[in-house]
Amino acid sequence: MFDDSAKNHEQVFVQWVAQYRRPILGYLLSLTHDADLAEDLAQETFCRAWTNRVQYTEQGSPQAYLFRIADHLLVDYYRRKREGTMDEAVWSVLEHPAALTPQEHLEMQEDIQRLRELMQELTPIQARVLSLRYYSQLKFAEIADLIGCPLNTVLSHVHRGLKALRRKMGLEEENQENQES
Repeated sequence: MFDDSAKNHEQVFVQWVAQYRRPILGYLLSLTHDADLAEDLAQETFCRAWTNRVQYTEQGSPQAYLFRIADHLLVDYYRRKREGTMDEAVWSVLEHPAALTPQEHLEMQEDIQRLRELMQELTPIQARVLSLRYYSQLKFAEIADLIGCPLNTVLSHVHRGLKALRRKMGLEEENQENQES
């Protein structure tokens, strides 16, 4: 994607930041629950991509490449520091409450808080693959490549994670009742 011209490097990089900053930030935010930390890791992701631009070769999507960098940075951070904090402003970065009524905004906040709590009850790998799949919209094969495990393992983690979320939310019983009637 990058050629030898410095101007092209800059244009491609600006395009990457514009296109992938929010998904990467959202992914990091969903796992760290700390807006400042997520922003720092997202910024470091793009710094590393810029630093390594000369070595970059198109082997898949740029999104997967950037998520791989972000994921490695996140894993490295938690290796060094085994604790995370919950920031009240976690989701405010991504919300757009202006289009919602006050009641809808309150309901959305409650749903976000409930989902955040339920995601914390999942295993770390389940939370990670669900965030990569549904928040960051990566394909299952890209997730497998990113975290370095077989595709079937990723699919199992997603299946078990979704099943656990449905059970915790009481949706599994409703689905069984609907199927029986």
